[in-house]
Amino acid sequence: MTKRIGIVGGVGPLASVYFYERLLRLSGASDDADYPAAVLVAEPMPSRIEHLLGRGESPLPQLLNTVEQLERAGADVIAIPSATTHAYRTELCDAVGVPVFDLLAETGVALRRRRLRRPLLLATEATAELRLYEPHLAPDTIARYPDAERQARTDDFIERVKRGDPVEALRGEFARWIEGLPSRRTGDPDCVVLACTELSVIAPPRASRVPVVDVTDVLARAILAPGDAPSRPVRAAATPSETQRDAMSGEQP
Repeated sequence: MTKRIGIVGGVGPLASVYFYERLLRLSGASDDADYPAAVLVAEPMPSRIEHLLGRGESPLPQLLNTVEQLERAGADVIAIPSATTHAYRTELCDAVGVPVFDLLAETGVALRRRRLRRPLLLATEATAELRLYEPHLAPDTIARYPDAERQARTDDFIERVKRGDPVEALRGEFARWIEGLPSRRTGDPDCVVLACTELSVIAPPRASRVPVVDVTDVLARAILAPGDAPSRPVRAAATPSETQRDAMSGEQP
């Protein structure tokens, strides 16, 4: 591994650190000198969820500052270990001259490779409402989302990770909860996608009656793969532009 990986931290902080840990564990390194070179920049970050839902300030200035710092620090590629933050990926790609990997696109690729066509996406309220993953799914793939009650429970798990609740207790509770998710009420999904990287922090053991796709691992494996090619280009309409987001929130460009 010769490329230096830049990691956008603070989105959220624990998820970013966990992503770095997964990079190390999946790298196959056997000695200190074998691990991938990486730099992580973490800035205090306004909530992307609140902004995208029209309830808070834009995090774009802080995100732009972060990716620019990573480029100056010598990053050859940049990873954003947050699905919701990919709503701003177009602007971040425009701001730097190095590839910014696309977690959403890589998740679509992973689902196609495993021939999973009925994913239940456990994501933030904003990611679900904006359908951020859907432009990257195969045409014959139909995404499922939790109902209002289950979405509220998903958001609660995410918030508890963000505020630093004990991971082991959360992991057990989360594992028991997702075991009961696949049902007619959730569209008979053929897998559960941990579509928010906070949920990766409390990912259950792999022994589960339903396949679990962890987007943190998907992104880590994509970046560690041989070659320097960036993720597949995002479709033009895949994510809302800054002007569109401001219109959603009632702000004027």
